[in-house]
Order: sequence, then C-alpha cells, then structure tokens
Amino acid sequence: MKQVQFLLSASLLAGAIAAQPAFAQDTTSDTAAAPSAQASADDRALGEIIVTAERRTSTAQKTAASISVRSGQDMLRLGRYDLKNILEDVPGVVGGAASNVNTSPGGGTDNPAAGLTIRGVQSNSGAGGSVTSTAAAAAIYVDDVYNGIGGNYDIDRVEVLRGPQGTLYGRSATAGVVAIHTNDPSTTTFGANLAAEIGNYDLRHFTGYANIPIVEDRLALRVSGNYYDRDGYDSAKGGAVTSTDLRAKLLWTPTDNFSALFGYAQQYNETHSGGVSISQGTSPTDFIYTQTALSPTGHNHFRQYWARFNLDLGAVAITYLPAYRTWYQNATLYARTSFFNADQTVSTPKDNFLTQELRIRNTDASSKLQWQAGFLYYKNDLSNRNDLLLLPNGPYQFQSTSDKSTLALGGFAEATYSFTPTTRLTAGGRYDHTRIRNTMEYSAYGSAFKSLTGDEGLATFNNFTYKVRLEHDLTSRNLVYATISTGFSPGDVTLTTGTDNKPEKQLLKAQTLTTYEIGTKNRFLNDRLQVNADVYYNDYGGYQTAAVNIFPDAPPPAPPTFRTINLPMRSYGVELEVQARPWANGTFTFNASYTHARYGDFGEYDSLFSSHTVPGVAPFQGTVAYDHSIPIGNASLLLRGAVRFFTGHDTSSISDSWADFGATPYTHVNSQAVGDLNATLLLNSNLSITGYVRNVTNNRFIPDDWSLAGVAEGPIVSSSRYNLNDPRTFGVILNIRY
Repeated sequence: MKQVQFLLSASLLAGAIAAQPAFAQDTTSDTAAAPSAQASADDRALGEIIVTAERRTSTAQKTAASISVRSGQDMLRLGRYDLKNILEDVPGVVGGAASNVNTSPGGGTDNPAAGLTIRGVQSNSGAGGSVTSTAAAAAIYVDDVYNGIGGNYDIDRVEVLRGPQGTLYGRSATAGVVAIHTNDPSTTTFGANLAAEIGNYDLRHFTGYANIPIVEDRLALRVSGNYYDRDGYDSAKGGAVTSTDLRAKLLWTPTDNFSALFGYAQQYNETHSGGVSISQGTSPTDFIYTQTALSPTGHNHFRQYWARFNLDLGAVAITYLPAYRTWYQNATLYARTSFFNADQTVSTPKDNFLTQELRIRNTDASSKLQWQAGFLYYKNDLSNRNDLLLLPNGPYQFQSTSDKSTLALGGFAEATYSFTPTTRLTAGGRYDHTRIRNTMEYSAYGSAFKSLTGDEGLATFNNFTYKVRLEHDLTSRNLVYATISTGFSPGDVTLTTGTDNKPEKQLLKAQTLTTYEIGTKNRFLNDRLQVNADVYYNDYGGYQTAAVNIFPDAPPPAPPTFRTINLPMRSYGVELEVQARPWANGTFTFNASYTHARYGDFGEYDSLFSSHTVPGVAPFQGTVAYDHSIPIGNASLLLRGAVRFFTGHDTSSISDSWADFGATPYTHVNSQAVGDLNATLLLNSNLSITGYVRNVTNNRFIPDDWSLAGVAEGPIVSSSRYNLNDPRTFGVILNIRY
C-alpha cells in the first residue's frame, strides 16, 4: 500500500509541476549526471573532473572541500565493484559497505554505512541481540537516496567528501559522505553494454545496461542489471556470495524547465557462513584452517522506489526527492569453534524506509550570493527477531524481538558570498530532531523476558550543527581554504545482557563531532601536475559501544555481557593526493594519509582497554600507481600497476587482563603491502578485454575488526565468523558496448 501511495503522490506532483509554464533559463540540475572529465587541448594536461558534491555542478579542483572522485568506467576496468575496493585508495577512509553487523554475521545489515571509518571516526557499536546497526557516523547516498541500493554497477562516478556534511546532506553525514551516482537515461542516444567477467574462486560476473530513447528529447528508459557469484575464499561454500540486481530509470522532460526521473531497484543476496574456522596458532601469523559445519543459506533482499523532480522557476530551482525502500532478511548461522558452539537465527520480516527531501537554490551563477536550503523527512519501521542458542542443549545466550520506529526531521541551509572574485565565505546550519520508539522483549541465559514498552522505550535527540568556510584563489589554478564544521549522530535505545546476565536497558546518547580543516588545491606545470592536501583536527563527543565484556578479570573466555561505554575521541591528520602526467601516455598517482586517532579518558572502564589507540585505523596508509597507454595500430593497450600499503596497527581492542595474558600480538597486524596489476586492450571504442591480478603476492593477514573468541593453553583462537583479507584474485573481463 505504501508503494502505491508513494507512486501515486509522485505522479500527481509530476503532473502538477509539468503544467507550469516554461522559462528560457539554464535547466542544469544540481544532481544531473555529468561527464567524468572535460577534455583538455594539451594531451599531457590533466582533465577537469565534474562533480556535484556540494549540490551544484562544479569541478573537483574548484570545490573547497576534501573530495576524492572515482570514475565508474575506471572501476569497471580495474575489477573493483565492492565499495571497500572502490575506496581502497581514498586518503583517510577505511572500510566500505558493511555486509553484516556484530551479532548477525552473514545475515546482512540494513545500514551499509556502518562499515565506513573516516578520519578515525567509527560508527557506534550496537548492543548484543540487536540485528540492525545504530545510526552510522558516515553516510552513503546512491542517486541522492540515503542508504540507497545499486551502487556497485552502471556507475558514473563516486564522490567521497571527508568531514561533516550536514548542511548539504540529509542524515548521518557526521564524519563524511560517499555519494554514488549511477548513469541516468539519455533522451537522445540508444546505447547498450554488456560486461562478462570470469575469475578464480569460480567467479561469474555479468553486468550491463540498455538505454532506450522512447520519445526523442522527452522520454527515455535505462535498464541496468548485475549478477555476481563466487565461492568463498577459505571454504568453497563458506563465504560464498550470490547477488542479483536490477535497476530501471525513466526520465521525462516534458518542458525545458522541468524534469522527472522515476526509479525502481532491487537486490537479492544469498550469503553463506561456516565451512571453515580460522584460528591463530603459536604465532600471530600462523593460521590454522579447520573444517566446520556450513550454515544454511542466508537471504536478504532490498527493494527501492524513488523519484527526482527538478523545476526551474527562473530565479530559483526546486528539487524534490521521495524514496521508499524495504529490506528483508532470514538467516540461520552456525558458530563452531573448539570451545564455543551455537546456532543463531536472524529474521527481519519488516524494515521499511521512507525518505523525502526538498531542496531549493538560486540559479544565477553570476550572483555574489549563492544559497540553498532544504528539509529532510526520514521514517523507519522495523520488526526483527534474533536468537542465539548455545549448543548442545542451550540455554539461549539471548532471545530478542523488537518493533522499532525511528522518525527524523532535519532542516538545513548554506550560503556562499563572494567578497571579491577570488575570496568567498560560506556559512551553513542544520537542525535535527530524532525520535526513536522501541517496543522490545529480551531474555538472556534463560532468564525471564524483560519488556521495553511505552515511554521506557522512547528516546528523543535534538541538535544544531553548523559550517563556516573561508576560501581564496591565489591564482586561477591554486586554491586555499579553512573550515570549521560540526556533525550530529543520534543515539539509540535497546535491551541487552546486563552485568548479572539478565536483561538491561541500554541508551546510546547523541554525539557531536567538531572538525577544523585547512586545505589547498593546486595545478602546476601547465596542468600536468596536481597536488591537493589538507590537515584536520577532529573533536568527537564520544564513540559508544555496548558490546564489550565487562568482566575483564575473568579467565577468558568470559560470558559476554554488555554495557554502554562512551569514549571521547580525538584525531588529527594529513591527507595528500598527487597526480602527475610527465608525458602524454603516462600518469603517476600518489594518495596517502596520516591519521592519529586516540580515545580519551576511559574512566571506570579503564581496565577494559589496554590501549587508547582507536583500532582498525592505520597511522599511515597510501597508494602508488602508474598508468600507461601504448598505441597498437587502431587499438591501444592500457597498463596499470599499483601498490597499496599501510603501517602496523591494532585490529580490535582488548582488556588489560587479556593483554597481560599475552593476547596483544594476536590483535595486531604488522605493516603490509599489496600489489595489483591490470591490462586492458581497447580494440575500438566498443570492445575491450581486461585482465587483472589483485594481491599479486597472495599476502594474507588479519583484517580490521578481527575478534578474539578465547584463549587456550598457548594459541589464541580467533572467531570463526571473520575471514582474513582477500587472497590473490585474478580474472578476465570482456566489455562490449553498442
């Protein structure tokens, strides 16, 4: 019914707006798809990348913000589809789209942004028994839809903004935003594409699109599809993934000043866990693989309906973005180790999201004052069940049922004033109101169920955040800027296991991030050398976790219980992006970042943390790459080599007692380097063949979030739910375009 109401209201609005008179004005949309780069007269010059990061069309070099852009065509050619691979060479960013949450490995998550850590700012950790994540510290947008789907195929570009973005983006843009733009329909040109990929681990991947102009210059349809299937990396079926995606976009431009885009997308995922248990032997790098029971297939799928309306009224332009998204999951998971055996059943029959965003902006690009304002409505209705049965005969570690409703309202505005043609001041503000009502029943270790009802399950959060930025053009090719900005992350309310192994209410508080940043963007040597850099300082109100063991002195493994812990966090760092083209056929790239991230005072929980260092964040990370093009008659060969590296760091936090027991080396990964090779033969503009090898040396190491499940007489046993980093993978891609 909600889908029908959504589409009906969208259609009525489209008809009403289309009836407005036309104006002879610039109809460029603030979200319109743009080409990835502008050509330069000098074949050795670097192109200008077109972005809409600040909700206006500009170039990356003219945008006074820490922004990195990745081309969809480049990602397809390099065999990089998962968000973690797309973002792997972006300075200051760790991780990608989360595939699961702490208490439902393999089952999936409705909040993929929980997998992102930007500049050391982590997303809060949900309490044990919670299927879905709390509000993430960063935001992922796909086609302007918050946590939208379909961001891994038919991509135009991916824009990554570091630092708070609440005055421009709707929800949870606290530490930054990853804005994925897929290709929109073209009303003028028919086109089709098919890419077929095969690789090791029985990889089969097919993706493509068809663009059909139905009425020239007025109506067009673009249909895209994606199928991805591979075996697990450490067990043929354990870790195996199958994903089937479909997206359709219909673009209607009845007048010169109005456009309407209607979209539908769906994603079906099958996941598998178990099959092998990976444990560390007598040394941290000695990995032992043990066959275990394979969990039944886990299922989760998304559906999404959305629209985008753009109306140019002459002096102002209005954009309206309604979206409705559903998520479903059903999975049974096996956990099998030498000392811990359990079955977990995770079910989310209802998880519906309704978002509506309205934006208005001025259209006169020559005006000294550029402004925009907007409003966001966000509504989530969730029902889930999560049971973890200890084997062989119980009890349940926890049993949880929850019906939760989240309502968020936000108003935001931002304006830029040009004092002179070279000096500009930007100021913006945002007000948020979030209300969460959780009706829940929870039991731990066979205790009586506790209920969370009425006002006991109600939590409200209100906050005001702002941004102030001063920027100056030293020359037409050299920009400097300084920014102070804040971001707001709402809290949550739930039931979980308390200190006496009985149900206990947990409240995660709202937190504010304040960021100070100075940056510069530069082109030298007739646009053959680009150097962008920034320095920043983050003051975060507190990373919160409700999933730590509060019996640090108990012999491990201790019975898991949970307590909300608020940890103030500070981070500072430097980010650098360098690109050079010394000759027409070759390009050097160097991206790097230094991040110093530390928790503040632990207070009464000091014994739970053996280090103040934020885990999962390497102090130094970077990528060195070289691209070279070799003409071969009418064809050309594109070669690329890249090395990604990071310095040693802890992958997870452990208590003082575990550190005293000797566990520290087992949660620490030493400095690592991973090399990739790529070759593409462009036979003509419509046909190419690509071969790639990722992680050439097959370097295996423990990934971030590696968790210790217990300590035996000598070796430390790692949880079987986590895998090592990706091994060596290779494949061939045939790309045909019409």
